[in-house]
Amino acid sequence: NILHVGLDVDDAQYHGSAFNKVTGEVIDFRCRPTLKALLTQLDRLQRHFRGLSVRLCYEASYVGYCLQRDLQAKGWHCDVVAPSSIPSPRGKAVKTDRIDASHLAQFYANELLTIVQPPGAEQEQDRDLLRTRQKLMQQRTQLRRHLQSLLRRNGLHYRGETGNKSHWTKHHYCWLQRTVKGASGSLKVNLSLLLREIKGLNEILAEYGQQIEELAVAPRHHKAVRSLTCYKGIKNLFALTMITEIGDIRRFPHPCQLMSWIGMDVREYSSGGKHRRMGITKQGNRYLRTAFVEANQRGYRSMRLGKNLKARRKDTAPELEAIADRCLRRLNKKGNRQMQSGKHTNNVKDACAREMVGFVSESLNAATARGGSGSVVFSHLKARRHPR
Repeated sequence: NILHVGLDVDDAQYHGSAFNKVTGEVIDFRCRPTLKALLTQLDRLQRHFRGLSVRLCYEASYVGYCLQRDLQAKGWHCDVVAPSSIPSPRGKAVKTDRIDASHLAQFYANELLTIVQPPGAEQEQDRDLLRTRQKLMQQRTQLRRHLQSLLRRNGLHYRGETGNKSHWTKHHYCWLQRTVKGASGSLKVNLSLLLREIKGLNEILAEYGQQIEELAVAPRHHKAVRSLTCYKGIKNLFALTMITEIGDIRRFPHPCQLMSWIGMDVREYSSGGKHRRMGITKQGNRYLRTAFVEANQRGYRSMRLGKNLKARRKDTAPELEAIADRCLRRLNKKGNRQMQSGKHTNNVKDACAREMVGFVSESLNAATARGGSGSVVFSHLKARRHPR
């Protein structure tokens, strides 16, 4: 007794398709891209199909989860579907919004789609803050490269003139200002505007950093952040990235599922008695994948605890420190063994990041349990070898 409705969400128009799995009846509709117009169409469907419960779904896109929250607030069941899980019919040369909505409704009725776990509004805002900072970091990197290329094309070389190798230091900025003053014409205008843009981004990113530090001590994130910052290589930025991107860790019963969701599973193509295993799939959350790999840049090379790490562990629970210590020993053993065997540095980082996923899952579960009754320690993910 369920009527499945697929929505193709667009800025210009909403296209919908209602599919009754029992009778095979299909009703297509379209409306303006507003909540009021969509609710009017849903009321018409409810009156036409009396006695049926209406369930909607739409593909995850730039719209986010605001439409889902608005529909659920009005009493309608709505799911957000992962785009990568939508089957692609072969031999179809026509693709329109109406056809996409019809396929979405049929796949939804036959349970062929993967439903995305919606984050809370507050969690989504925190996640967007961190993602925006990363986007601005990428923009600043592109501007810096463009400025350096512009200087080299005009015969201006910082390293050649000063002998210093480090860029974007205080001395480098002073050299840039002197270079801008000594230039003339369009080059002077171009360099001054680019330098002003880079300095503006530096100030904005500094403010983002302050907001992130305040967010790390907020009551809703404090316990989880403390459980992750006791790891070597993980500070407030990476800890908040992992927390906001993962959400509720309890929706992953096993670390293997979390690893698959991040996109760190090993690709495999085995057929005809031949087994071939390649790199990681990279078919998942790229923000989390980047955070785990960056956290394992060089930390696995030594087991020494630095001054900053000891300060971060000052008020951490002993069981959480024990998990982090086990992770450090495991990464040190695995990383050094692979380095000695001649593995590429990037492959070693990926392997250590895969190992860290299990320990992070254990720490977040333990931190969640500490908020309730007692402390629970979960077994970490063990590496599985392919049978020879």
